[in-house]
Amino acid sequence: MRAPRIARLALLGLLPATGWCAAPEIAALLQHLARPAPASTPFVEAHFSRLLARPLVVAGRLEYLGPDALARTVEKPYHERTEIHGEAVTVEREGERPRHFSLGHAPELRSLLASFAALLSGDAAGLRREFDFAVAGDEAAWTLTLTPRDAHVRQRVLGIVVAGAQDEPRCLTTRQPNDNTTVLLMSEAAQVALPEKLDRAWLDARCGGPAVPAPAAPG
Repeated sequence: MRAPRIARLALLGLLPATGWCAAPEIAALLQHLARPAPASTPFVEAHFSRLLARPLVVAGRLEYLGPDALARTVEKPYHERTEIHGEAVTVEREGERPRHFSLGHAPELRSLLASFAALLSGDAAGLRREFDFAVAGDEAAWTLTLTPRDAHVRQRVLGIVVAGAQDEPRCLTTRQPNDNTTVLLMSEAAQVALPEKLDRAWLDARCGGPAVPAPAAPG
């Protein structure tokens, strides 16, 4: 099912570039990352797996349509659009019939979406309900590490790290229990020609700072 990936892609791919103080405290960070809907940004996603000789790469556009409405449009190498409105999810892929399902069949996805809404609205209390988190670095290079509090969510997502430089969130790295890792470049960081041999080192450099740390697995 692609839905959990849709949710994590929407998490911070639509955050604005606004000025904020040098000390990256969570309250200040959320205040300046909050953004009213609608919002849209380009993205490039690379999925790494031990089963793959090279990463799977897609590119397109993310849209934040409101607290319970998200959309992801893949433009390359194929065309696909996924929309989430409340409890309903619709996936439309070129040449195929639309697929529909409910968030009721994915409780971990519902929890993640609630946290995304908290981030995009600057709701620190809502973020704390869903994640344990830590902010590190400074204005020149900062990271926000999110670890899901819900055990069911951690069966799909061990942790998410958002990396930014100055006032720009540049990438989001998601680690899964099966050792798969997905790196999402967003906004300005996504607007660049990719190298023929794409690897983590190139993506980490594009994120605008040192290598993105992997969240620690819950004990």
